[in-house]
Amino acid sequence: MAGASRKRIHESNKAHTRLLLITIGASFLIQVLKFYFTRSSTYSTSYSVIIALACELALATTCYLYIAAAAKPLVSPSGEIIDAGTDVKARAGTGGAISYAHDGLYISVAAMALATISTWFHALMLLPPAFGLYLAWKYIIAPYIFTPTEKERPETAAEKKAREKRERKERKWGR
Repeated sequence: MAGASRKRIHESNKAHTRLLLITIGASFLIQVLKFYFTRSSTYSTSYSVIIALACELALATTCYLYIAAAAKPLVSPSGEIIDAGTDVKARAGTGGAISYAHDGLYISVAAMALATISTWFHALMLLPPAFGLYLAWKYIIAPYIFTPTEKERPETAAEKKAREKRERKERKWGR
């Protein structure tokens, strides 16, 4: 039974990574064909468009390689699947690293495909760094900066009661 589950996960991962690779290739091919067939001076001579396309392709490829590495099964020398790898389709919406890799891949593919309509769609590539800055601010920078020190934070009722009790004991024993 466990072997069937591993085979099912392996086949699902194989189909999913194949679909991701086809999606990356198709969006890149669309962009290259538009670049080749449109000879307008604003599009074909703009190095910023070429750099944006290269960055989008680099992000999509990096995310794909990460997802493919997570989906890679561990196979015994006899050909039996020992571990099917991570079920990347099930992990896609959980908020983990594989989910973020899917998000980066989808954003870069969307930017490549939509840039055939307008070059302003390359600005979609600003979303991942903006989201990274938001997470860094929310979980690292803001708590570090805005957490009050022991002296700055207001005293709670329980702390006030304990302090007053401690002060009474100190006065009683003359310390």
